[in-house]
Amino acid sequence: MKARELIERLIWQENELYNLYKLGETYALFERPELRDTFALIAEEELRHRKTLAGLLNEGTLENLIIDYMDELSIEPVLSDERAKPESFEELVVEAVLREKHAYEMYSKLAKLLGEPFSDLFLHLAREELTHAYRLKLMYESL
Repeated sequence: MKARELIERLIWQENELYNLYKLGETYALFERPELRDTFALIAEEELRHRKTLAGLLNEGTLENLIIDYMDELSIEPVLSDERAKPESFEELVVEAVLREKHAYEMYSKLAKLLGEPFSDLFLHLAREELTHAYRLKLMYESL
């Protein structure tokens, strides 16, 4: 798999997370107004992640990178998330925690696979995804 294809898939995943959090804002507005700002903050951070990844594509620094087949197999399950369709506020939070865990795992693996100069960027993204998962876990426990 070319690194470009992988980054395009990650951009799609970040966009899906952004949409999930915007939906979370709507749910929160009616069910848990005190959580609305948390969803808005996380949505903004996901949007920033998407823009950061798009910047990598636009720079062309990943054009010639190819992910080894065995490494590709190790990240494939994380890339298989489909569009979320939560039917309740609780389902949305559970789905978001799972996706944040996947994003954390993906970015952590990419930091190791791609090495410098990309490792710092992907480790930063991984830490932010882990922070999102922690916030969501606290949110879930308050439901």
